[in-house]
Amino acid sequence: MKKRVKEQGVTLLVLVITIIILLILAGVTISAITGDDGTIVNASKAKFRTEIKDIEEKIELEEINHNNGEDFQFGTLKDLIGREDAYNEILYMEDGKLVYIEDKVSDKQAKWLEEMGISAKQNIIPIYTGEQFKKIGTGEEIKIEEAGGEIYQFNIDSHYVLQNDINLNCSEENQWVPIGGEGASSASNPFKGILDGKNYRIKGIYINGGEYKALFNYNSGTIQNLILDDGYINATQFIAGIVAVNNASGKIINCINQIEIHASYIVGGIVGRNSGVIENCENREYLAIVSAGGGIVGENREGAIVKRCFNKNEMLLSDNTIGGIVGSNSGTVEECYNLGNILASTSYARYSKGGIVGRNYGTIRKCYNLATVTGNRYNWNVGGIAGSNEESGIIEFSYNTGEIIGSSNVGGIVGNNIGTIQYGYTININEITGTNAGTLDNCMQLSEKQMKNLESIILEDGSTIHFLDLLNKEESCFAEDTENDNKGYPILK
Repeated sequence: MKKRVKEQGVTLLVLVITIIILLILAGVTISAITGDDGTIVNASKAKFRTEIKDIEEKIELEEINHNNGEDFQFGTLKDLIGREDAYNEILYMEDGKLVYIEDKVSDKQAKWLEEMGISAKQNIIPIYTGEQFKKIGTGEEIKIEEAGGEIYQFNIDSHYVLQNDINLNCSEENQWVPIGGEGASSASNPFKGILDGKNYRIKGIYINGGEYKALFNYNSGTIQNLILDDGYINATQFIAGIVAVNNASGKIINCINQIEIHASYIVGGIVGRNSGVIENCENREYLAIVSAGGGIVGENREGAIVKRCFNKNEMLLSDNTIGGIVGSNSGTVEECYNLGNILASTSYARYSKGGIVGRNYGTIRKCYNLATVTGNRYNWNVGGIAGSNEESGIIEFSYNTGEIIGSSNVGGIVGNNIGTIQYGYTININEITGTNAGTLDNCMQLSEKQMKNLESIILEDGSTIHFLDLLNKEESCFAEDTENDNKGYPILK
């Protein structure tokens, strides 16, 4: 019986592929077949009806032959590949893989799909209003009039897709309660599904007081393509715009924070504490932080990744440990940049201020800072890339052009270094490091013209090289700023 099921699955897979090939020959592109809405395009072109009908009959015949004569139909071609309405597909392309909607097929059909390597996914839930958004993860069954009155169950692991901008309409009297619940006790109830914002805006969040506060509390799923706009947060610890705590399986992709945040400890524009992946995210608003904060993440833990993220607004520190991208890093920060000035609010603001990372225990690579990092007469460990680079810290293929100011341990790349810095560069108004008890390899002070690739660099052996070639020595990651978007300094590709 196992052999029959396997043969059956292979035969059906070949037939499904044949159908898709026929559609492509008819002028249908792959993106049209499996585009963002996951629906199949028109498969009823007259000259292909006969071929498609033949294949459907073959599928039905295979099913009957391998089920001891039981008349078990997979259905029409439209049912097999996808339905025309956007939220009731059978097959759907997600992250480059074909998946099926579990409640749209029978157990036998599901078994066959699994044999063909196509796994299940849950139905997509469309979100049109703030009231619907507030129900995410509650488990309630909600009737959505805008989707034809269909009823959806708002589980913590469902797949949600925004259909337009959302206004939460929060206020001092009606403050936002994070999805998943409030406080550390909600760690057992993380969001496990998918929220695709489709680059729409969520407006009107308001939080004043408390801890573990953000749009979501704990996240073990995927939150992507979302803009947080027109709101305000003032709270204590584990505070952020999008997620308070991102777990190891959590992914935050292509999200933007545009709300002002004031908070005390472990604070980020996007995430408070990160153990997962944050990619292509951006902070565009002012952040005021007491301690352990970053434009993107407050604390990036071991194994966590922050990649291609950017901070573009001013940050204010009143105690210690702040970075344009990450406050304290034990993971990896890669291909990130900071354009927002970092300031000290009072004379009490002390140490570990960096253009990219405040205190680094992990890896920083292919990053740059163009902003000013300013301390005060009590401020030490101030650096263009990291305020302090600890013994386990590695910084490589990164550069700084901003002015770095502080009372002691002030450096263009790192304020205080006991780790490893290789292929690190700073504009020559700054020393490479303030103090160094670690390793410096191929680190240089360069002129503005050299860093803008307008003059070549003379190496110790007398040979010459351009700045871009130095940055791209390991792999080609930086490019010339031909549009002057980066003040003429190299940009990330």
